[in-house]
Amino acid sequence: MPLTARYFKYYLERKFQKRRPIMDYINIISAQRMYGCPIGGIGGGTIGRGFKGEFCRFQLYPGLYEYVTVPECQFIVNIRDAKKETIFQSVLSTYSKPKKVLPSWEWNIKGADCEYTALYPRAWTTYDLTKYGIKLICRQISPVIPHNYKDSSLPCAVFVFSAKNISNEQRDVSITFTWTECLGESKKKGGCKLDLERYSAENTCGVTLEQKIADTPCTFTIAKNKPDNETIHEGYCLWNSTKTSGYVWECLKKHGRLEPDPSQTPPPPKVDKTDKDNKEDKEKAKKIYKNDSIALSSTISLDPRGSGSTEFCLVWDMPVIKYKKDSKVHKRYYTKYFGSDGIAGASIASYALRSYRRWEKQLAEWQDPILNNSCIPDWLKSALMNELYFVADGGTIWFDVAEDYPDTDPRHEFGVFGYLEGHEYRMYNTYDVHFYASFALAQLWPNLQVVLQYMFRESISVEINKLRPSLYDGKSCKFKTKDSIPHDLGEPDGVPFSHINAYNIHDVSEWRDLNLKFILQVMRDYRLLRGHNAPFNNERYHSMAYIDDIRDGTEDDLYSRSTGQVDDPTPVHSPDLSTNLSTDISTNLSSDASNDPSASERPSGMANILELLYRSTEVVEDCGEKLQPQEYAAVVWNSKQYLSDMYPSCVTLLRRGLDWDRDGDGLIENGGFPDQTYDAWVMTGPSAYCGGLWVASVSAVHAMAKILGFTDDEKEFSTLLEKARDSYERKLWNGSYYKFDTKPCNSEVVMADQLAGQWFLRASGWTEPVFPEANVKKALHTIYENNVQRFLNGRMGAVNGFVRGPRPGIDTTAIQSEEVWTGVTYGLAALMIYEGMHEQAFSTAGGLYNTLMKMGLAFETPEALYENGNHRSVAYMRPLSIWSMYHAIITKPPQHVSTSNGQPHQAKENHL
Repeated sequence: MPLTARYFKYYLERKFQKRRPIMDYINIISAQRMYGCPIGGIGGGTIGRGFKGEFCRFQLYPGLYEYVTVPECQFIVNIRDAKKETIFQSVLSTYSKPKKVLPSWEWNIKGADCEYTALYPRAWTTYDLTKYGIKLICRQISPVIPHNYKDSSLPCAVFVFSAKNISNEQRDVSITFTWTECLGESKKKGGCKLDLERYSAENTCGVTLEQKIADTPCTFTIAKNKPDNETIHEGYCLWNSTKTSGYVWECLKKHGRLEPDPSQTPPPPKVDKTDKDNKEDKEKAKKIYKNDSIALSSTISLDPRGSGSTEFCLVWDMPVIKYKKDSKVHKRYYTKYFGSDGIAGASIASYALRSYRRWEKQLAEWQDPILNNSCIPDWLKSALMNELYFVADGGTIWFDVAEDYPDTDPRHEFGVFGYLEGHEYRMYNTYDVHFYASFALAQLWPNLQVVLQYMFRESISVEINKLRPSLYDGKSCKFKTKDSIPHDLGEPDGVPFSHINAYNIHDVSEWRDLNLKFILQVMRDYRLLRGHNAPFNNERYHSMAYIDDIRDGTEDDLYSRSTGQVDDPTPVHSPDLSTNLSTDISTNLSSDASNDPSASERPSGMANILELLYRSTEVVEDCGEKLQPQEYAAVVWNSKQYLSDMYPSCVTLLRRGLDWDRDGDGLIENGGFPDQTYDAWVMTGPSAYCGGLWVASVSAVHAMAKILGFTDDEKEFSTLLEKARDSYERKLWNGSYYKFDTKPCNSEVVMADQLAGQWFLRASGWTEPVFPEANVKKALHTIYENNVQRFLNGRMGAVNGFVRGPRPGIDTTAIQSEEVWTGVTYGLAALMIYEGMHEQAFSTAGGLYNTLMKMGLAFETPEALYENGNHRSVAYMRPLSIWSMYHAIITKPPQHVSTSNGQPHQAKENHL
């Protein structure tokens, strides 16, 4: 009750300040169960699309979500026969026609005649219109492309409509794209000035609509590829969403395409006006409405049995962001390439329409090796791709700050990056959660992960002495204590990246896990950056023959073989990487590489060598996979430089952690309040979760010191590591699992996430047993038997806490102990894979993902599920940890037939 009272006071204060609470427990967002693949790149805002064809969930101004469906934003199909008469016309959506809007528009397509497929960032909708002689497919593409930073930042999407005439006579298929003012104050009050105009470029033409969203100018552009014989005056219309929508519909029905509305064009002035003329002018003026909508149509003429296609592009150009409490104007990252003057819509649309085929090729080169790998269960292929929606749709901001940093800082080239903890939990880069989600960025956009790490490194030395009360206990605490990692980097209603630690429930400077999670991410990133990095200019280093020239002691270290400098200690070696390089397979690949004429054209510093080694871990001899190497479009930050820059901070954070070792046994203790990511679950004294992270972090810093040649530090942390390991095993291992903490009342609690430290060590290439191998496997089997199998028979992943004993069941001592955390389950499954428990891993994670899909929670994956089927915090960051499973699979692939949701995979071919 005291906590509730303090929160309610905080809530009212925020309302009085006209600011939204960072976590709104009064107006909770419920799952809509309607979403499909959202559109838009990273950091420029996104627009959701429902699987029934609607445009919905607009997230254009950072952190501001509007959960609305705008019926005027649509595609319309018109089919005409050989006599040029309309035989069918409908909105290309299957949801129920909205009431009191667009009365003349018709929703004539049945859901049974359509099929929707999403494989983020692409989606396909097929429309079976065979009754009218046509089969129609809409292909949706957003430029969210791994390692392609320029295109991935673009606020746009391309829609390609392919039509096939299955009749024996001529057909004309017209597709019309309509768009209206949305989400601005003018839509509610009708008082904002709108600018609408058409334009024509060399190969494209379109229509633009300029409005304001949250007092920020935004220009929508819809464009199409322009046929040679088409003029600017054809195929478009400016209209009013409440008054002249009927003209749009009837014009299409009559002509099969749009024409400008003559009633919206004022007549030329008369030279000599009479009273009668003036009266007629006034009457005509009454019919001229203020337009707030745009539309563009394109026609595909099809001979009998013929096929054709047409393309549209939607762009939303909101180039600069100014937060209310910030004097600085921030430029989105894409302005680095297209300018920040607010007139880039036409240029971006033209670029997108020229480039979408290349985007699809790059996406196929990335996705196909995963989709065609029979070692990966079908559900996991779907989960890997579609959970990535949150990278763009997580309230993401990406600013160009080249002028603020030297070229020795990754932010000079790659900007600053932030994404929300969740749609409901509005804090940027929430670090305890990013720890789980970071696998997606670290593998696919590693430079963004590096940027984020440099942003947090910069915050470590910051101290903010201003006090505030914590909602948990009402005690006053500093906003930020020196030598600590902040919980987050601010909120959308504040000044992100400057006003940090928006989270106010606990004193996060005393959280035990934040510092340790920074250290573990540095070590994991270093391993992955080495896998991406190729700091060599000589062409021979790009060949698979060179990569396969493996010598003893250098299996995972092309850098040392190429430079003669050995900098990788034994703990970082991963024999699993080298064992996957098959001689006969590599011979075929090296032959392909040597005949590749583009090899000599690759720019120096490109991430090909070690990336090829990294990707070669997907070459699984048991599964018969032969994967072609992929060429990437950006240089990856140097791994050695990264480690050198981060090491002093890691040492500082680790030594600060010693303050939490109250008894001097080398192991930290929790403080008896929720002082870690489970912020409603109390740990007291040594705990499996924080203690395991601590031991893993000491091992990681010890390895860093060895790599960088800091001999004294290496000795210091070697001694500390031995003490910490001994204390952890002695105090917490009970023969079956690591105890939740040392309180007697928790002695039977099995925590699903107890091995998080081991998980990150394995992801960093550790083979040396920091934690006894037998204990790790025994603990994983205990978790699987209790938290997974005894909880709904394994159908919903791993419950966070399970109590063994004479009356086994879910641990109900805290709200979070009885929850299933989606991201934790995926991380647990990844560790199972590293430890050779593939069947249990696929059963654990597959059961959860299958349940999420049955519940209709695609593209709004929640943080938590409950036994009764309820959920908490939709659209959350942590489920991105699904990519840790992929990282584990390519490092240690299954040796037997793969499983799908825990069942043997019977199909000869994989189908999503």
